Amino acid sequence: MRILQLNKFFYLRGGSSRYFFEVSKLLAHKGHKVGFFSMLDEKNNKSNWSKYFASPFSHRTLDRLFYSYEVNHKLSKLLDEFPADIAHLHTIYHQLSPSLLLELKKRNIPVIQTVHDYHLISLNYNLFHNGKICEITKQNLFYKGVVHKCRNNSYLYTFMEVIGKYFQYYLGWERNLVDLFIAPSYFMKNKLIEYGVEAEKIINLPHFIDHTDYQPNSGGGDYILYFGRLSEEKGLSFLIMVMSQLPKIKLLIVGRGDEEENLKKKVEKLNLTNIKFLGFKDGIELRDLIRNCQFTILPSLWYEVFGMSILESFASGRTVLASKIGAIPEIIKDGINGFLFDPGNTDDCKEKILKLWSNPVLIKNMGKNGRESVEKKYGWQEHYEKIMALYNKLV
Repeated sequence: MRILQLNKFFYLRGGSSRYFFEVSKLLAHKGHKVGFFSMLDEKNNKSNWSKYFASPFSHRTLDRLFYSYEVNHKLSKLLDEFPADIAHLHTIYHQLSPSLLLELKKRNIPVIQTVHDYHLISLNYNLFHNGKICEITKQNLFYKGVVHKCRNNSYLYTFMEVIGKYFQYYLGWERNLVDLFIAPSYFMKNKLIEYGVEAEKIINLPHFIDHTDYQPNSGGGDYILYFGRLSEEKGLSFLIMVMSQLPKIKLLIVGRGDEEENLKKKVEKLNLTNIKFLGFKDGIELRDLIRNCQFTILPSLWYEVFGMSILESFASGRTVLASKIGAIPEIIKDGINGFLFDPGNTDDCKEKILKLWSNPVLIKNMGKNGRESVEKKYGWQEHYEKIMALYNKLV
């Protein structure tokens, strides 16, 4: 089968792009022909398909909120060379354009989309603003976001986004031209339905991991680990305050993001010596950091859509301490393969950290349970069979 994968970023940038690359790799491994459409960026992985990629997004390309001649023209050229049997969309909004759906439908190409964030139903990708969950525009009341400055904390950006959302809502491209939506969690599926997306068009299919790439470690180093995006909704400012009360426990923070400098300044201001920032890590280097930690932590304040870092931790035989929010409780079974705490609750989080840190046997047993759960529920073969069933249903 000829499968076109579309994502606005062609480099590793969080769980959505990791899934984009991993599912593409899986399909190619199984003998399918995989093509790519994305946006040019100096951070991109090398690709022979980049000659068709859209130019970088800027204030000069704001037309992509509505219709982009450039995006559609370049996609058309790609499809002339690579007549896809099906198109699999990931995150395309802003940097690419929903208008590309018109080009796909003009050629009668079935479209499936994995929903990695909340843009389909909200002005704000994360349903998170000013440090807390924000659903002020529910349901399709996008105009309310202007006063609230839901986009980039700016009246102008929010106003432009509101116009774009109503444009797409009334034309119906984003929702009507996609044949099937894949929700990685039941939480996401239910949230989409709650906001008016047709239930019949939504299928739950969790992400997967190749656990054979990860070697469990029965021991553990002298640190706990956070790895992922460094952004406000991930709760790292909260975690720093928790760790300020635990000076004898070391926290390593791996990743990059728009809050990186603010977080470093906070650590410096509090004069904390037990928190270290390691920057972006990937591949063997990241896997070694995971397998050698005591446990990983995910202190999210937003509705997590899935939680790839949890699967990576479990595959490494490491247990996870995480917020009880969004899709996280679908993966972490409290007291079995990890612990959950109330989001933003300092005492609850601190108590669970100390409980794990002081009990290596508990860490080992939970880590073993975590490894078993990814082997049984999140394997690549089962995922491949299910996604091919969806592709074949549409083709």
